[in-house]
Amino acid sequence: MKNSFILYWFLTILISSTGNHALFAQSNTSHSDRLPWVDGVFPAKKGVFDYRVARGEGATLSDARNDAFSRLLADLGNKAGVTVNSQTLAEIKSSLNYSSSSDNYLESVSNVTTYRIDREGFKTSFTKVSEYYEYTRGRYLLWELYEVSQVASFTVIIPEYTSHYGREALWRSMIIPGWGQFYKRKANKGIIFLTTEVAVVSGLAFCEIRCSNNWRKSIETTNVSIAKEYRNRADSWELRRNVLVGAAAGIYLWNVLDAALAKGKLKYAWMPENLNLFADENNGYYYCGVLLNF
Repeated sequence: MKNSFILYWFLTILISSTGNHALFAQSNTSHSDRLPWVDGVFPAKKGVFDYRVARGEGATLSDARNDAFSRLLADLGNKAGVTVNSQTLAEIKSSLNYSSSSDNYLESVSNVTTYRIDREGFKTSFTKVSEYYEYTRGRYLLWELYEVSQVASFTVIIPEYTSHYGREALWRSMIIPGWGQFYKRKANKGIIFLTTEVAVVSGLAFCEIRCSNNWRKSIETTNVSIAKEYRNRADSWELRRNVLVGAAAGIYLWNVLDAALAKGKLKYAWMPENLNLFADENNGYYYCGVLLNF
């Protein structure tokens, strides 16, 4: 009986751990509506601060925010060489100094709070500038973007996002079908438009070749019945060619309209002037990549 209880307890823990692992694994898969920084693509820094992402989880959004905030404090403390346990964490939270700014960086932001930690060997300031969460299997998975600085007072820059790509996507798709969709970071749609158009145009060219060959053979032969057969084949290939011409035109027009009207993936409203490399580290995970003004 005791062994059965131990086995049941072990399986319960194993299933629970597997479920949590699956939950986090699912959260790590990229979603089209995620803000760029959630997947490690940070805005260009335009101030004396570093970007840091804090992730939290909870049954409620408030719990997830508290969890993310606690993890941020622990991470900042560890990086400063301060051992952060539950008691130290409570002391830091109780001694936090903060100042509020009423500057309107965005229409949706009316108040920005900057927190300051001033302890021996641990001095830093930070501000939350963006937030994103997902609700999965009854729990909130939350990501918060912070600007962190060793300077007591620094200029907070709120990242702005947009799905507007202007005419840049339009003229790209007019040149090469699917290019505008790739530009909007809709790779699946771009692949579909490009491969479909290539396949249809290839079929069109094949039909044109077969049509021309059959017309040529009908002219070269002196046998009337054979010449008639070649002409019938040429007409058949010509009909297929005309259908594919219409299909190619339709796909091309659809591709251009989609590039002009469909929303793209969220991007930053402001980007660096040229190519920039970035790197960051969060909770033992290292992020690196390239930012390109496009």
